Amino acid sequence: MAQSFNIKRVSSLMYRNLVLLRGAIITTLLVAGGLILVATLLSIRGDYVVKSNEFIGVFSVLFLSIGLLFTFAIFREMHSGKSSYFYFLLPVTALERVIAAWLLSNVIYIIVFTFFAFVIGQIAILLCSFSPSTGIHFLPIFSETFWTVVKFYFFVQPAFLLGAVVFSKNRIGKTLLAAIVVFFCVFIYNLILCFAFTGGAFDVFTSDPFSTDAFDLATKDVSGIGAFLFSLVFGPMMLLVTYFRITEKEIR
Repeated sequence: MAQSFNIKRVSSLMYRNLVLLRGAIITTLLVAGGLILVATLLSIRGDYVVKSNEFIGVFSVLFLSIGLLFTFAIFREMHSGKSSYFYFLLPVTALERVIAAWLLSNVIYIIVFTFFAFVIGQIAILLCSFSPSTGIHFLPIFSETFWTVVKFYFFVQPAFLLGAVVFSKNRIGKTLLAAIVVFFCVFIYNLILCFAFTGGAFDVFTSDPFSTDAFDLATKDVSGIGAFLFSLVFGPMMLLVTYFRITEKEIR
């Protein structure tokens, strides 16, 4: 008999994942916190203030890389011998597995890591405030670049969630390779549009400024349909495919 969706089972599965990964999570946060602290202290040196572009650089690298590793760690149990057998015996549905993994590695991760980075950066500012040259100020984390990085992760992360389910070996490498292929296809799509705007391929490889403007126009996608399809494919569609892949593994 098919089970209906239950939010309690989703929260229990999320808690279970956190318990199993607690050691790795604590170690990763300690390392990330140390790097953020050092980077913030170095940013204060000189002008005695942390600028948004100085902080967001180290934040972006850590945020994206740790989020990627965390995404693959959630489904690690699915691909390892006996643990996969016990994993699929859990009284949860495939839909609940996908929602729990997405909430934990996407929504909750964004909130928690942002708060964590802000607190560590603010602590660094408070430590430096003992110096008469450094005044207390709030860490300028919520910049335009910050929201760009967060939106990028929010929409692209489901694709890596699918890679964590589909690939059993070299999961990160294969997923990144697939992402590069998709990026190359998008580039070809923009190049074709550029050919259409210029009237041929010859002008694209010349120094004609019109070809440069055409390529920029193609990259921005004047219709807006490309942006909509991008958010659709790398969001709900990836989660839907992940659901069907987990369902197939449950049947096996």
